[in-house]
Amino acid sequence: MQQDILKSFNEFSNKTLEVAKALGEVNSKLIDKTLKQQMKAADLYVEGSLRQAKLIQETKDMKDYFANQTALFEEYSSKFVDLAKANVSLAQEAGVEYKALLEKGLKTADTAAKSVAKKAVEAAA
Repeated sequence: MQQDILKSFNEFSNKTLEVAKALGEVNSKLIDKTLKQQMKAADLYVEGSLRQAKLIQETKDMKDYFANQTALFEEYSSKFVDLAKANVSLAQEAGVEYKALLEKGLKTADTAAKSVAKKAVEAAA
């Protein structure tokens, strides 16, 4: 009986380790994608700032400046909205992967618990 419990515990530990490794891989992938998104945001910020500085430098008429400033704002607003949508999509993707890992871990725990309980009942009988 004791051997069965130790064997079940060992199997459960190995499967838990597999899930932990998978979690590490998901986290690593998520961090990589998140950093890329942050770099895109930083690039957009710098690019927009440079274009705005150029606009200030080159525009002589205030009316033209405000029209160009509005167009620039609309362009970069759209780009940042697209980036925000990509971030939401990334979060949803991560949620799906985390859910799958959680379900796998719960299934492993349930199977191990049922196995140990069954063996305990058999040994008690």
